[in-house]
Amino acid sequence: MTRALVVFTILFLCLAAPLAAQTAAQVEAEPIVKLQPGATVVPGQCLTQQELDLIDGLNALRRPTVGVEGDDEGDDMAPFNPHYFVGTWEIEGVLPESPLGEAGEFLGTETIRHVEGCTYESTIEATAGDEAVTITSRLIYDRRFRYLVRMENDSRGYQLLKVGPVNGDSGGYSSHHWEAPAVTRHGSHVRLRGRTYMRSPSAYQVRMQMSVDHEPFANFGTVWWQRVDP
Repeated sequence: MTRALVVFTILFLCLAAPLAAQTAAQVEAEPIVKLQPGATVVPGQCLTQQELDLIDGLNALRRPTVGVEGDDEGDDMAPFNPHYFVGTWEIEGVLPESPLGEAGEFLGTETIRHVEGCTYESTIEATAGDEAVTITSRLIYDRRFRYLVRMENDSRGYQLLKVGPVNGDSGGYSSHHWEAPAVTRHGSHVRLRGRTYMRSPSAYQVRMQMSVDHEPFANFGTVWWQRVDP
């Protein structure tokens, strides 16, 4: 067993011990957390006060969440909060050669800010190989249908519209499954699709696939985002 695995195992056991030590009565004593009725608007936020209260209630639990598979007696699942993206992120990845650009490292910084409601704006300043790239984006989230739209304007001369649902699980992980309508670049018909994994508060990754001239989709690389500000 490697040293890293040993350390991870010890940390896991230490963190899990308080929950494992709870009796059934102690677990049942904590209230079931449900989304309360209403849609109270919160200035500067996308989610309603009721949705934010649900997230706070779930985060305050010392027991595992229960019944998230649809049991009426269980906790409700936390909604995805697009404020997750707000802040500054460092970007790092390697992309293969394609009609969208040359092969090489994709390195840069993205800054995302809240505009109003469920609308956000982003600016990416990066290098793709030896080329300087600026990508400005607008993100719009439909909280009722959990649908995220990201409209990207790339300085290399094309636009991408990434559209798809945001799904999550009881462990707090969320992912955006998106597809983009085809664009024409250097005479080629290009389609992109991918999945954005929000794996932790401080990091997420984007796995992409590309189809060129109606060929089957193939791997188009993975790019990591690491939060810079706390």
